[in-house]
Amino acid sequence: MQKIITATGKEYQVEWCGVSTIDFALRFEVVNSTMDNILSTFMNPVETARLTHIFDENTALYTGFTKFKGVDLKPNDAVVVSLMEG
Repeated sequence: MQKIITATGKEYQVEWCGVSTIDFALRFEVVNSTMDNILSTFMNPVETARLTHIFDENTALYTGFTKFKGVDLKPNDAVVVSLMEG
């Protein structure tokens, strides 16, 4: 299982996470959460100032992605979050 941990310690289950080589946005697909919860967390620059992606025993730290770019609701109710460096 993969997860994203915000700067204040909120945890979200994700299917994937990475920085786009096209527009340099950080994107990740959140599963098993509500749209309201996702929006209130990832629109908050305090929460997104430091994001930790954990995948098995691998950890990646993303800092400075504080500009909320948007979300995309997938057919399976997963939500893809897009953040830009602020």
